[in-house]
Amino acid sequence: MRLGVDFDNTIVGYDALFHRVAREWGCIPDDLPANKSEVRNHLRRVGQEDVWTRMQGVVYGARMAEAAPSPGVREFFLGCRRRGIPVFIISHKTRHPFVGEPHDLHAAALSWLERQGFFAGDEIGLPRERVFFELTKEAKLARIGECGCTHFVDDLPEFLAEAAFPACVQRVLFDPNGLYAAESRFVRVGSWAEAGRVVWGEEESRPEPVAADVGRRSLAARTDVRGYGAEGTACPASLAELRAAAAPFLGQHGVGADFTLTPLPGGANNRVLLVESGGVRRVLKAYFHDPADPRDRFRAEQGLYRLAWGRGLRCVPEPLGWDAGQRLGLFGHVEGRKLRPHEVTDRHMGEALEFVCGLNALRDTPAAVSLPVASEACFSVGEHRAVVERRIARLRSMAPASAVDAEAAAFVKDELTPAWEAVRRTIEGRQARDLAATWAPERRCVSPSDFGFHNALLAPDDRLRFFDFEYAGWDDPAKLVCDFFCQPQVPADAGHWDGFVGALDRCLGWQGELPVRAALLLPAYRIKWCCILLNEFLGTEQARRAFAQGNEDPTIRKATQLAKARRALERARTPHHPNA
Repeated sequence: MRLGVDFDNTIVGYDALFHRVAREWGCIPDDLPANKSEVRNHLRRVGQEDVWTRMQGVVYGARMAEAAPSPGVREFFLGCRRRGIPVFIISHKTRHPFVGEPHDLHAAALSWLERQGFFAGDEIGLPRERVFFELTKEAKLARIGECGCTHFVDDLPEFLAEAAFPACVQRVLFDPNGLYAAESRFVRVGSWAEAGRVVWGEEESRPEPVAADVGRRSLAARTDVRGYGAEGTACPASLAELRAAAAPFLGQHGVGADFTLTPLPGGANNRVLLVESGGVRRVLKAYFHDPADPRDRFRAEQGLYRLAWGRGLRCVPEPLGWDAGQRLGLFGHVEGRKLRPHEVTDRHMGEALEFVCGLNALRDTPAAVSLPVASEACFSVGEHRAVVERRIARLRSMAPASAVDAEAAAFVKDELTPAWEAVRRTIEGRQARDLAATWAPERRCVSPSDFGFHNALLAPDDRLRFFDFEYAGWDDPAKLVCDFFCQPQVPADAGHWDGFVGALDRCLGWQGELPVRAALLLPAYRIKWCCILLNEFLGTEQARRAFAQGNEDPTIRKATQLAKARRALERARTPHHPNA
């Protein structure tokens, strides 16, 4: 894979800067949305095209340093670096503005990339010779071919549709503001997190070859190649096969040849097994991987554990070893038990808060910077809304194959969808002008994701140990908070909301903004969690459950989850703190 990326309005975002300059010049109304397209369209409507042309020269030249990176773009480039994917920046950009001061726009863009750390060897590490600013559109098209790009990301559908565009290149339309919702000619993404799932998913899900020696065959290969039939049905490796495949890895980490493997209960996504050898207990985790779901659970968890344990946070199990080829992780065994519902105390809430704040005290370290964006990461109110919209749409598209499927489909159509529409209208009414406004990088946090007391053990020292970070990465702390209070297994009582959210706000330095943002989004996340409870009715999720849990009766589990979703929706409809 060789990836090409446009520069303006893809790597760098200009919405806030154009809006700021336009207001300073007094040429737009105060209530115009902070969006580059809105500014341009307004100036054209009022016959000030010349002002728009002059403004572009100023923004791309003298004030280029004020522009912000597109949310998630740094994480995307870092992800490409980790995967060894060559990236080329290829942009059509005139050398000087058409009117106004003769700023060198190429020099301004290169200086911006320098300041943002794109060229720094200890950050993104992009070679300067892979950056091209071409004077014509034709030269840009030629450069894409010369660089051997297999994929190209651009914000303009008219450019991607050029007749001279290299035919062998997969074209990706970057559309964070939803300007081209009707565009169907290209893969369209609304964020860099989504771009990562599209671009890396194709590469990461490519089947691995299966070696002749069954004792050394990759677990990833078996679940990707032999483990999926023509319809994508999961056929997980047997315990004996898993033992044979994992033996060399375990031996490298001090496990004797006489070890035993015992499946541990509770794993919904991956296979978790107790390893016993010579009186020592360890835990082995085999990570699920499906071509239809490009999220890299292995690398996300590995990154979070390396950050936490490497910096002295001991409220997680000790990571003992990793095998990327077979998607295996080995951990120290933690004696303990899960908390029961209604057992959560102020002290437990404090330990959860201490863990999140401890991770974010390390946010500027290389280990933190190299983390990916979290699964379903959101950096604007519009992205939060879109996450729930996608989940509702997936559920509405399921084709019922049984009575319980039909019952679930009716519930989604007649109850869940109307409830979401009411929540969506409320959010849009309060945030009509700011749905697409993105939070600056300093407003993000390192999130364990799927974080809560359902993924914690109370150890003999009476302290909690947190685990399961396969969706971890950079995210909106409001999402972390909402998920934390919405997860249904071992819920955090709403009475803890004010204290927890207020303390996290102070820890992150948000100066009172986090409680407001989290309260706005909480109703949407209650609906999202109703959707999560219905994941059993989706094909990919069924394969994932089968990988983790074996031959459990899917009809019984579906009926159980549907009942849980009904109860969760009833609770979501009942006004209570903090949304009363």
